[in-house]
Amino acid sequence: MALSSAHKDFTLAPRASGAVSWLETWFLSGLAIGLGYWLSPEDPLMVNGSFPWTIMAPLLLGMRYGFMRGLVSSVLLILALIAFHRYGEGLYPEMPASFIVGVLISGMLVGEFRDIWERRLERLDMANEYRQLRLDEFTRAHYILRISHDRLEQRVAGSDQSLRSSLVGLRNQLRRLSRGNDALAALADPVLSLLAQYGAFRAAGLYRVSDGSVVPEPLGMIGAMDPLNEHDLLVRMCLQRGELVSIREQLLERGEHRQHSRYQLCVPLIDTEDRILAVLAVEQMPFFSFNDRVFGLLAILAGHIADLILSDPQFLQLNDWDSQEFSQNLKRSLIDAQNHGLDASLFFLEVAESSHSEALLHLIEGSRRGLDLQRRVTNQRGNSCVLVLLPLTSAEGAQGYLFRLNTLINERFGMAQTLESLEVRVSAHDLGVGNGHDALRRFLYNECALNDQQVAI
Repeated sequence: MALSSAHKDFTLAPRASGAVSWLETWFLSGLAIGLGYWLSPEDPLMVNGSFPWTIMAPLLLGMRYGFMRGLVSSVLLILALIAFHRYGEGLYPEMPASFIVGVLISGMLVGEFRDIWERRLERLDMANEYRQLRLDEFTRAHYILRISHDRLEQRVAGSDQSLRSSLVGLRNQLRRLSRGNDALAALADPVLSLLAQYGAFRAAGLYRVSDGSVVPEPLGMIGAMDPLNEHDLLVRMCLQRGELVSIREQLLERGEHRQHSRYQLCVPLIDTEDRILAVLAVEQMPFFSFNDRVFGLLAILAGHIADLILSDPQFLQLNDWDSQEFSQNLKRSLIDAQNHGLDASLFFLEVAESSHSEALLHLIEGSRRGLDLQRRVTNQRGNSCVLVLLPLTSAEGAQGYLFRLNTLINERFGMAQTLESLEVRVSAHDLGVGNGHDALRRFLYNECALNDQQVAI
């Protein structure tokens, strides 16, 4: 079973190493000059012909590798022209200025446009990865909510405790750990017990992953486990793919799985940033649990556990899951804005107490778009407020959000009403402009009158 996401690859052409690209630049430029001399010894660079075919070398190199290689190829053709002029015994008695300028402009222009489009595609690639990350988070949250109240949990786990409450309990244990403790080692037994509830393992072990390799010493075990074989086929495939892998059911039914692997199932504890924290290796589990439904539950649960353990300790001190999720996405948007130039905007809408304040808050919360995140809080001034995070939204797009919100207010409260007339205080912060964390903290804690238990940065 594969639980992976396909990311589009926005590349113009297969990439070559720097040395290979320079070698191609010299080779193609020399080949163009050599072919020209062989085909037309009296005009090797085809300057006087109907079309200077040697210009194809800088054009091709500029399209494939960009500005610098196109420029170098053009310079090589011009140097060849100078050499023919001086030592060619009558070749090119006069230097054709139009050919020199045309070759230089063609090579540089094509290379520059190629570089521009590559930068644009890289930004598209980063935006696509961000959307895929948010989709993975949503998928996990969706399946956690769907499966936590399912009959399979009651039948297999034999417990009234829900999946969400189990994760909350694990989060509370993590919050109680002092800083500097090895969270994975300290929570290995609770993590293994939680996973065993839904997989009904008879023999399984939890092993740390360090620098891409499994540490043979187990962090926790259920049943009698032999020493880990880190070169086992299933273990290696689990690390290489970063996903749950298992033996085929047909081999398990015939008892032939031992010929391929000692384990029946390997589950990676991998977070949304593809960091593998540990691997669960299962030697024995009931056959009725060996199905895609249980595998999907284990993979999603393992992902949530990895997200929890690898979370910033600052976020774990927040009082609820919504505050933690909002703070993590706000921090990620800030980092993306600083490191990758991805636009993001943050709005703070403070609603004064009035007869229509509750209806106004519901209208604001109902204006949420697909990628937007909202967090309803009460600030230190005692007013109800809504924090609105707009990922991948420029300052112009943020103004469009306010325009749309005012349009909804006109439809709901009358044409003469606006945010200002309804006593809604609007504060905005552009995450791509300013002084990073310090400016964002001043905005949240000073201007918005929030505290570090409501949102952490």
